[in-house]
Amino acid sequence: MPKGFDLDSLAEELTPVKPLSANSAMGGIIFLTIVGGIFIIATLGFRDNFLDATATDPMFLIRSGLLIVLGAASLSAATSMARPAVGISRTGWRWAAAAALIIPIAAATAALVSRTPVAERLHPVNGVECLTYSIGVGLVLGAALTWWLRRGAPTSPERAGIVTGLAAGSLGTLAYSMHCPHNDIVYIGLWYTLAISVTTLAGRLFVPRLIRW
Repeated sequence: MPKGFDLDSLAEELTPVKPLSANSAMGGIIFLTIVGGIFIIATLGFRDNFLDATATDPMFLIRSGLLIVLGAASLSAATSMARPAVGISRTGWRWAAAAALIIPIAAATAALVSRTPVAERLHPVNGVECLTYSIGVGLVLGAALTWWLRRGAPTSPERAGIVTGLAAGSLGTLAYSMHCPHNDIVYIGLWYTLAISVTTLAGRLFVPRLIRW
């Protein structure tokens, strides 16, 4: 051992670091999602007849359930990536994403076989509103998740970027869905999928540059 090398003195200079908690990160993102939903409701109002029978419309329940599952799976994967570990599988988000693809596939099928013109089912004014608020809330959630990942040590920045964007977009659209007035599968398949795709692409492009170590 080199002269003057003292392990005890080195240890005294170390500052204890509180371990990262994925649960606290998930709780924070869920809280921000709720805040985003409240902001949208305060700005735009509840969806039409939210407390009536339309609140139990099958399409409303299906889309909400898929967004919750997709958001939860990708959020869990993103937060856990801040603490690398051996032998832990984080592929659940892929299965959730595959299940969520049912919506755009069903939308494309419905658009092809329906007698109603597709243009009448897209409602572009509401669609742009959907994109604006879903992506806006998603960017806030994505920024919070990126800050969390910067505190850790993700070993795969590219994959972390994808799941960060996927989680942000899913939860952002979930927040907006509390106002969304449409249950049409074609409308949902286009605008919801587009919003989630935009945040996922943004996550893939920008998050790795911010969390690489």
